[in-house]
Amino acid sequence: MVTATKNGKITKNFFIPLSLKSRIRVRMEREGRRIVDFVVQLEHKMNDDWKEIVRYNYAHGFPHRDLILSNGSKRKERIHGEDLNEVFNFAVEDIKMNWERYLREAGYECE
Repeated sequence: MVTATKNGKITKNFFIPLSLKSRIRVRMEREGRRIVDFVVQLEHKMNDDWKEIVRYNYAHGFPHRDLILSNGSKRKERIHGEDLNEVFNFAVEDIKMNWERYLREAGYECE
């Protein structure tokens, strides 16, 4: 889904399926061709609910990755880089390549 805001920013929201129970949720906000905010999140379906496992975003004024463990605790890692377009692309590719490992690290079973 694409929405335009009053301030000229465009927001896109979409999913990238990985398996029947795992997907990537994407939200990006752009000004022209430049990404100014984003969320790239690995989600896993457990008992009809989608649980967040890994989340890359630009909250708190810097790009970072949160690994959300099955017990509810989080591990935060700063992602170095100032070009949010590059960080966004890295986040999508990282989750595509490592989603099963992230599930195991967070304490969930892979399908």
